[in-house]
Amino acid sequence: MKKYLLSFAVLMMGTALFTACSNDDDEPVIKPVDVSNGMFLVGSGNKKAGIDGNLSYIDYTKGTVTSNAFQLANGKSVGKTANYIMTYGNKLYIVVDAEATIWVCDKQTLKVIKQISTTALLGEKDGLSPRAAVGKDGLLYFACYGDSYNGGNGIVAAIDTINFAKQKTYTVGSYPNGVTLCSSYLFVTNSDYGSNVKPSLSKIDLTNGTVSEIKDAAITNPMEILTVGNDVYYLDYGTYDENWNQTGAGVRKVTLDGKVTKVVDGTAMCTDGKKIYTVNAPYGASGTNYLIYDAATGTTTSWEPADVFSPAVIAADPITGNIFIVSYQKNPDTGYAGYALPSYTNQYDATGKLVKKYEGTATGPISVVFNTGVKYVQE
Repeated sequence: MKKYLLSFAVLMMGTALFTACSNDDDEPVIKPVDVSNGMFLVGSGNKKAGIDGNLSYIDYTKGTVTSNAFQLANGKSVGKTANYIMTYGNKLYIVVDAEATIWVCDKQTLKVIKQISTTALLGEKDGLSPRAAVGKDGLLYFACYGDSYNGGNGIVAAIDTINFAKQKTYTVGSYPNGVTLCSSYLFVTNSDYGSNVKPSLSKIDLTNGTVSEIKDAAITNPMEILTVGNDVYYLDYGTYDENWNQTGAGVRKVTLDGKVTKVVDGTAMCTDGKKIYTVNAPYGASGTNYLIYDAATGTTTSWEPADVFSPAVIAADPITGNIFIVSYQKNPDTGYAGYALPSYTNQYDATGKLVKKYEGTATGPISVVFNTGVKYVQE
């Protein structure tokens, strides 16, 4: 018995040594790499021209554009006034304001998994006008104007991303427009529909469900919002005079303890996770400039992107560092921006050099999300 056990132990030792040598010499090392394959662009359409919301997909690994991609995949329209797009896991979410709808699609095929009626979910009052969404820990959080139309408050709701059942609701401020996650908090911009009577930010503590309100003289018309590191940045549209001349638009930084400071001018913004890129084209002003704010150093530089007629959306790919500017075409009859015409999208590399122009992208471009994922490669 002892000989047998000794022989077996020696055999196992030899096998272990052989396996170790085999792992070192022969077996490949598989490494995960973050990749970005394309860009989803949602357009709100054009109500006056009777054009519904729409979705385009730019595959910049192939250099192609698929226009009306949602309709091609599903045989039906996105609906009126689509206004936001995002991905979470393997799903794509399209928020459609005028239809009180959130489409849940397979990110690869764009086939509809679920049509969420926000009024059916939250009630005819609270579910009105879904605006923006974000995912965390298996939940989708989205904001609705809700009772803001009657002088009341907006709502943020949380649903699970498997059964799409309501889990929680939070009461926020007037006309909530954007949402972002930072640490264990969800920040919400309450635009007050530009009236500048009660604009604010809501800060939701996701650990205990409490909601606090941030007010500041610098908060006048907060719209989009994003996170860079441990800080939140929101785009404030500023104010308009009786002739609709826009002043005071720009990006504000908000710390976790609620301190607000203006950091860079802009009327549109995006981030690659490190820098904030803005388009500064105030309504009523002449000229447009493009600024880059480095969140780490607090410095601002400018650049001059080529071939942009009338910028609508700016987006930064967090994987490649490429910058995309979606522009309205020039209307050949009027010489002004053709809001009812398909847009075009320019791709620039990290140095600001024009890489490619994509024609025939979304009509009424309003929101972008990148088709990112993980690829496993052999070293």
